[in-house]
Amino acid sequence: MPDARLIVDSPAAGAWNMAVDQALLQSANDSRQMTLRFYQWSQPTLSLGYFQKAAERQAHAPSLNCSLVRRSSGGGAILHDRELTYSICVPDDNRLSSASTELYDLVHQQIIELLAERGIEASLATGCGRGVAKGCSFLCFERLTDGDVVIGRNKICGSAQRRMKHAVVQHGSLLLNQSECAPELPGVQELTGQALEISDVVAGLTERISGALGLRLSAGQLTPEEIAAAKDIERQRFAADGWTLRR
Repeated sequence: MPDARLIVDSPAAGAWNMAVDQALLQSANDSRQMTLRFYQWSQPTLSLGYFQKAAERQAHAPSLNCSLVRRSSGGGAILHDRELTYSICVPDDNRLSSASTELYDLVHQQIIELLAERGIEASLATGCGRGVAKGCSFLCFERLTDGDVVIGRNKICGSAQRRMKHAVVQHGSLLLNQSECAPELPGVQELTGQALEISDVVAGLTERISGALGLRLSAGQLTPEEIAAAKDIERQRFAADGWTLRR
């Protein structure tokens, strides 16, 4: 049973959240450190997919006053507000580092089973195709690909990946509640009438993901080296207009 680290972070700014995921990916790549991380956002933030044009945000009026960041992963824009974000960094000594769809489905299935324990029926989207989203909406949660988590036909969780030579990071968002900055997207509470506590979801997913992956998880935090790397990455990439507005 491989060792892995669990990090549960306090809400932070978008550029820092993305920089930490990148620093953890580098740790997985360089030192084979596997990390499961849960985090939130300190203010409503719109994250663009790597390939999206920044000018496209002008067409989404409700989020125009939100902070903007560009992810290193692809997909549509995500409004991070009343949701929980996870990331998992997997080195290439684990077969799931190269089994991309299996890692998606495995994590998403744990979310479905956690919701089922709380009386909420969710499922994996099917019939949409893999890799290419059905629809070309600006917002990720208005697009569907096979393997997304849905309640009915409403997407409540999607994930994306970014790779280095010897590791992959997968991160995704679980939409818990509707945000006034993206009022067209209902969350779990609006769809089911049931409110979920963040701490309960984190605890439940930690147990389920570690069991499904066969991990021995230990609570931890960023190392001084990872903090230094994240600060450099934040300054040079995710907080820089040259990155955010590159397209």
